[in-house]
Amino acid sequence: MHPTLDLNWFELPVYTAIIMLGAAAGLLAAYLFLRSRSRRASAVTVFLDGALIALAAGWVGGRAYHVATHWEYYVARPEEIAQPDLGGLAMRGAVMLALIALALYAAARQIPFWWFADAAAIGLSIGQAIGWVGALIQGTNYGVVSDSQMAIDLPDLYGLVQPRFPLQHAEIALFALLFIGLLYAAFQRPRAGTLFVVYLLLGSLANFALGFQRGDDTVYLGALRIDQVVDAGFVALAVLVGGWRRRVYEKKVK
Repeated sequence: MHPTLDLNWFELPVYTAIIMLGAAAGLLAAYLFLRSRSRRASAVTVFLDGALIALAAGWVGGRAYHVATHWEYYVARPEEIAQPDLGGLAMRGAVMLALIALALYAAARQIPFWWFADAAAIGLSIGQAIGWVGALIQGTNYGVVSDSQMAIDLPDLYGLVQPRFPLQHAEIALFALLFIGLLYAAFQRPRAGTLFVVYLLLGSLANFALGFQRGDDTVYLGALRIDQVVDAGFVALAVLVGGWRRRVYEKKVK
C-alpha cells in the first residue's frame, strides 16, 4: 500500500505530490536564473510557454522510456501503463525529449538555447534531488540487496524489506550537492552552456557508477543496464559539447 495525502475532496499519492513539488522547485530555480541572465528569456509568457512545452515533452519521454525499459512488467499489466502515480517516470527519457522540445522552442523564439539549457540544469538538479525523496518513500529505483556496512533495511516497489545499498539516499545527496555547486558556479557568471555541460557530465558519471548498485529490473546490454549505456552517451555528449563551445569561444576572443 503506497502512502497518500487525504485532501478531503480527493486523495493524492505522496509520490505524485513530491514529484510535483520537485517540478515546481525546479521551475522556480530555472526562472530565477533566467531573470539574472536574460530579460527576454525570463519574460513570463516566454518562460511559461517554454516550461509547459518542456514539462509535456518530459512527461511523455519519461513515461515512454520507463515503460520501454520495463516492458516485461508492463506487458503483463497493460492497465498500469497509464498510471504513473504508481511509479515510473524515467528522468533520462524526460531529459532527452524535453531538451529537444526546448531547443525547437528556443529556435522558434529566436532566443539562445544555451540560456535555457543552463536554467534547465539548475532546475533539474534541485528537481531530481526532491524527486528521489519520492522514490525513497515509494520504494522505486531501489538498491541491490547487500551485506555491506552501508546497507539499510529498505523496501522495494513491492514492499519487500531487505538490507539494501541506500541508492535513493545517494541520489538525493548527489543532486542536492550538484544543485549547490551549480548555484555557486552561476554567481561566477560562466559562459552560456557551461552549467549544462557540468550538470550533464557530473550527473551522468555519478549515475553510471551508481547504476551498479541498482536492484530494480530493467533491460541490460551485456553487463550494463540500459540506463548506464544512456549515461555513457550523455557523458560523451557533454565532452563533445563542452569542447565545441570552448573552441567557439576561443575563436571569438581572437
